[in-house]
Amino acid sequence: MYCLGNIPVFPASFDYENYYYILHIENHKKLVKICRKGKNFVIRNGDEYAVFDNTSEFKRYWNKNIQKLPVINKDNVLRIVDPELLVQVFFVGQDKKVTYDIVNKSWYKKEDFYNLLYSMGGIVVGDSTSVNDIEKVKKQIKELKDERSVLLKENKVLKKSNAVFEFLSSTNDRAALENMLKEVEVIKNKLLKLRKERSNAISRRTKNEIALKELRSLNRTMKTGQISCMDCGSTHIAYESADSEFSFDISTTKMRKQILDAVQEKVDIYNEEIVRLTNEITICQKELDSCMETADVPVEALLLVKQEMEGARGADKRIKEIDQEIERLSSQLEITVAISEDVEKKSRKLLDNIVAQMNDFYTQVDIMEDRPYTDIFTTRDRTYSGSEATEFHLARMYAFAKSLQHDYPIIVDSFRAEDLSSDREAKVIDLFKKLNNQIIFTTTLKEEEGEKYSEQDKLNNISFSSHTTNKMLSVTYVERFMQAADEMLVTVRNN
Repeated sequence: MYCLGNIPVFPASFDYENYYYILHIENHKKLVKICRKGKNFVIRNGDEYAVFDNTSEFKRYWNKNIQKLPVINKDNVLRIVDPELLVQVFFVGQDKKVTYDIVNKSWYKKEDFYNLLYSMGGIVVGDSTSVNDIEKVKKQIKELKDERSVLLKENKVLKKSNAVFEFLSSTNDRAALENMLKEVEVIKNKLLKLRKERSNAISRRTKNEIALKELRSLNRTMKTGQISCMDCGSTHIAYESADSEFSFDISTTKMRKQILDAVQEKVDIYNEEIVRLTNEITICQKELDSCMETADVPVEALLLVKQEMEGARGADKRIKEIDQEIERLSSQLEITVAISEDVEKKSRKLLDNIVAQMNDFYTQVDIMEDRPYTDIFTTRDRTYSGSEATEFHLARMYAFAKSLQHDYPIIVDSFRAEDLSSDREAKVIDLFKKLNNQIIFTTTLKEEEGEKYSEQDKLNNISFSSHTTNKMLSVTYVERFMQAADEMLVTVRNN
């Protein structure tokens, strides 16, 4: 990770800046070699060599020549993400493990890590859909409206509501048009409401007329026989009001006549209501026609007003330009807000999918699971510790790989830390085996465990048990290291 530009997480006692580090990576069947010492990097990419003085230069070369890196909006500028943030998608170190925040929090914040995930998921948060852009457009519209208001105060002739002024001034004409449209909208809504009420009245009248026909038909039938219920044999029949709130026995002629009269009265009332509503609709239609009529203005009146309008020509022209610019910006704002909402929706969906994958992992590994994850971070006052923290970090690495479909190797230093039980450990390994990524897990075995991973299927077991503790940098490997450095044209100096 250090060779890839990560902030070092070496033990405090290790003087890491005095050492050379060499890393070989296979990328699309092509070997990439990296050497780092301090802030300096050397890359051998095929037959090409490149030297960089800092991580910023290194990441730009990597983005251009080896693999496209995620881009995020940081401080309202689109930036290629730095390795220190990127590696947290696929690397969990042994130290500085927290569940409520990112590692090495300094310039980067937790929000930047969310944006990194969105970028890897094909969603660029920022650019034309940023909140900053929306606020900028809103500010421009406000400034234009303020300027327009000042021009109208200084040129009151442009505010006069008169058919003559409307002919000579685009400002007056637009104001008149806006007023007319507002009036038309009010009348239109009233007209729609009246038509809806009339349709409802006609519908209710029709239902009552049908009820009348049925009741009258029932009266004729009962003169020649009787009606009875086929289920219970009862000759009692009833009339129910709307919504079945009331029920009336209409088996007798007297009751049936009273119900007939009542229903007929309702029909008459609805007839009166329909006539009234039709008259109101006619009045509304006349108001609408009158509202949209164009006044006939005589030439003499135009000549009288022309001189008064001359002093406001410049203001009239500027107001027209302002109105056009406000219209353009308003359309732009509408599109930008729609894009922003779409980005937010996609971002939420991606994050929900990651959390769902985390919970899927959690339920398969820990049968005692009773508190599902709700985010990729915990709250500061509810952090995980022990084996719960181990499960949380493993669940995140698994979910990132499943949801983002990235091809980075997944590296977890001390993957069964804090006493992850053997049963849960086996389930973790089985789940990670199903991923297409290279998986690198490290752990310290107890003496009684022996070489427990050496015979496991699909596992490449690399044991360091033969190495002396704290003596990993053995002289045994110096010759091979020097050869690797020589291949990169690097001269190793002994300090």
